[in-house]
Amino acid sequence: MANAANPKSIVCFGDSLTWGFDPAAGKDFRRFGFTERWTRRLQTELGEGYHVIEEGLNGRTTVFDDPVLGGMSALNDLPNVLRTHMPLDLVAIMLGSNDLKRRFALTADEIARGLGRVLAAAKTSGCGPDGTAPEILVLVPPLVGTIEATFIGLWFDGDGSREASQQLRETYPPIAAEFGAHCFDTATVVAPGTIDGLHLDANQLQPLAEALAKVIRDIL
Repeated sequence: MANAANPKSIVCFGDSLTWGFDPAAGKDFRRFGFTERWTRRLQTELGEGYHVIEEGLNGRTTVFDDPVLGGMSALNDLPNVLRTHMPLDLVAIMLGSNDLKRRFALTADEIARGLGRVLAAAKTSGCGPDGTAPEILVLVPPLVGTIEATFIGLWFDGDGSREASQQLRETYPPIAAEFGAHCFDTATVVAPGTIDGLHLDANQLQPLAEALAKVIRDIL
């Protein structure tokens, strides 16, 4: 049982959705406040027997270096993140939204295969308790909504991104199962963002935190 003296360590690893991007700020790239972000709310929901670590990066992809933004590959970042915070009981990975960008031209199956390489790195990391693998929780990112009239609409293909986003609900669970990872579809508790169609609205943060707290307790 988790306790304050020896808390369960959890890394939340992802992109701007994990970083806490506030869509109301638009191009200003403002972050939700410390206590507002779903990661901090998750910490509150789980309590002192758990230690939640934020590792979100705007623009992060599964395995691709971004030709515009530079190195954004989760596959490159994850090993050092895991080693930095080891030993870890669980790593929650929410990736794939940036892979939907027009510049990558990827299918949902290709994005899932990229995710699989990230899961393989986590599975073989030895960064869990006593040199084992940490538990892995794949978070299927929220559905893409109406993005055409927003500033990020320049980077995505509206209909194509929405369709591929929907298909991730089909392609992610088998990949997660292949690597013995747990899988949770965030679209079961949050709707597409109403402000920019990609990032979570402020009123979606608490429901996500509550749902993930239950899932994580069940795993650990």
